Amino acid sequence: APAWAQRGWPQGMDRAVMKAAEYPTVVLSADGFSWLKILTLGWLDRSTQFQLSPAVRVRDESNRFIVYGKLPEHVGKAVAVRRDTQNNINEIWILTAEEREVYRQRAREKEAQAQ
Repeated sequence: APAWAQRGWPQGMDRAVMKAAEYPTVVLSADGFSWLKILTLGWLDRSTQFQLSPAVRVRDESNRFIVYGKLPEHVGKAVAVRRDTQNNINEIWILTAEEREVYRQRAREKEAQAQ
């Protein structure tokens, strides 16, 4: 657990819930993340299918790199993603429950500040 506390993904990644994964695509959804629209400028208002880059890198909850063939095992989990200039996903981080809660808390704080 202490190693997970040190894990930090690059700035500018979008957060979503992975609804489906079958190479070369993944389906992402806001799935109740009210703050997601703010962070992603609305690109995840509903479930959307995205292409994976041929060089996609995937990190699991333990911060290990995994092959994209393992993505279907993580359907339903919160993820952070980065897209390349062609709008293909080139990086996926599968979030832990603690990380997901941290972002929900930050979202609540941002919503409170906006009011």
